[in-house]
Order: sequence, then C-alpha cells, then structure tokens
Amino acid sequence: MFKQHLLALTCLCISPAVIATPLPSLASPTTSYNLFLIPSHNVDKTVSTISHQLKKQHLSSLYSQGYLPHITLYLTEYPTQNLKSLKQQAQQLASQWHSFNLTLNNIESTKGDWLMLKVSNTPELQRLADTAAITIAPLRAMDPKVPTWVSHYPEKLAAFQRYGSPNVFTNFEPHITLLPQTDHQKLTQFMTNYGDKFHPVNFKALGIGIAAVNNNGQTKAVIAHYSFTK
Repeated sequence: MFKQHLLALTCLCISPAVIATPLPSLASPTTSYNLFLIPSHNVDKTVSTISHQLKKQHLSSLYSQGYLPHITLYLTEYPTQNLKSLKQQAQQLASQWHSFNLTLNNIESTKGDWLMLKVSNTPELQRLADTAAITIAPLRAMDPKVPTWVSHYPEKLAAFQRYGSPNVFTNFEPHITLLPQTDHQKLTQFMTNYGDKFHPVNFKALGIGIAAVNNNGQTKAVIAHYSFTK
C-alpha cells in the first residue's frame, strides 16, 4: 500500500511535458508493443459469449479470429532493441501492485463503427495506467505512426502527438476491442438484439502483459506476463 501511495504521488508531481520526452531511438527498427492488463478468466468467457452473438449477425469477432481479449494500459511504438528494458519496467510495476476488482460495464458501438466492451475506470486502474505511461514513455520511439482510427478523435490525436499514444491520462478509456471498423448496419442490428441488453460483469485484474500488436492494436501471442502481488 505504501508503494502505491508513492506511485500516486509520482503521478501528481511529474510534469507530462517531461515524461512525454522519449530517449533518442537513432532510427532503430521499431515494433508496436502493448502493455496491457490481464483480466480473470470470466472475462474470456464473456467475450466468447459475445463472439457467438456477433456470429449470429454474420460478424466475425476478433476473438473468433484468435486474437486475445485484453485491456490496454499503454500502447505505442518502441525501438525493438528496447524490449528487454520494457520487460524489466513491466515486471517492476507488477511487483508494486495488488490484484483489484473491476467491472465490464457495457457494450458500445463507436462513431468509427468499432465495437468495444467498456471497463469501469476506477481510481486504482487510472493510477496504474498513469504510472505505466510515466514509467514506460521514455523507452518509446520518437515518431510512431498515427493509427488511422485516431483521426476520428481530435482530442486523441493531440494526445498521440504528445505522448506517442492516444489513450493516456485524461484520454484513458479502458475497454476490450470486440471488432475493428465494420459494417454499420450489421453493428446497429447487433446492438439492438444483444449489445444494448448486456449486463455488467465483475472481474479481477491479475497482472500485466506485453505483446507485439498489429495496426489495430491486436495480438494472438503474449511475449511476457507478470502477476500482481496477491
């Protein structure tokens, strides 16, 4: 608990302008790595159920394609040579945290026609995401590619340009991506038949993982995972 208070104070005391300044990458090859929250198994079961519902609307979920459900804490591009340092920072961060409770709140269709399973943003989760960004940002690449979907959200574009990630600090919106941009009409029908009837599900945050991801921030394999202190 004492360590968590220290981390919270760090979040308050360090200027975002300072933490957003990455170490020079010297034009090294880069890879997009996702530092993400590992949820308890009932989240996988919930996503599997939603996947079956999507199939009934002739929509192929990311889960049905073998992609892993996850909750992004900090996603950006890194010089590939920084993976070892990223693992070390992630392991240290996980060792300073305990498992905590969260809720899958609702299913949301975005204005860009993505489908998201929204997660409750508790103070503890926000602190974890903020601390991850503070700790990891210096390792990132200086000029990451802007994801195409970010153009739909001016405030996220500004965050991306400053921090190398669109979903940090006040823009952090925890979620599990169920579908990338897809057919609007089918998505609307799914929301009417299933999405709007979703009931919240409680789960536990168990640890932190690292994965190399595609252009949609999705992965089929975990590079490393670190459990929180029980």
